[in-house]
Amino acid sequence: MPAVANGNPTVMTASSFVIQVDGIQVATFSELSGINTEVEPVEYISTGPGGIVHTKQYGKTKPPQITLKRGLDTETYMWAWHQAVLQGDPAARKTCSLQLFAASQSPKAGQPIITYLLENAWPSKLEISAMKAGATEIVTETVVLHCDQILMQPAG
Repeated sequence: MPAVANGNPTVMTASSFVIQVDGIQVATFSELSGINTEVEPVEYISTGPGGIVHTKQYGKTKPPQITLKRGLDTETYMWAWHQAVLQGDPAARKTCSLQLFAASQSPKAGQPIITYLLENAWPSKLEISAMKAGATEIVTETVVLHCDQILMQPAG
């Protein structure tokens, strides 16, 4: 349950996003572009005593997708994990956690405020931003994770 101040839920702000595999921190990200989970609606048409009835029913579910971004550094775990996926290694599917850490201005600064458990996650895409010699822009790494299911665990 979210924290409540003056009868209103506290809006979360995060400073970092950490991926842990087997309880070990493997990467820290500065941006979470989104967590997407979706069920496609299916139109159902039936007839009854009142005539034709149009309703929307649950349809096909789509696997959850998480997009994370960070400044490129010398940590190679995400690259190696993606390479295992490219090679078709069944062990590349890992149950991991994504922790959102509270922003510095928050009363819970530096503490995890919410954890998402990603079941059978794997990086489907890894992108390194364009680079130019002599430029001052930060080189970024974007990782797209897919998983079978996401479970949310609010911080207690």
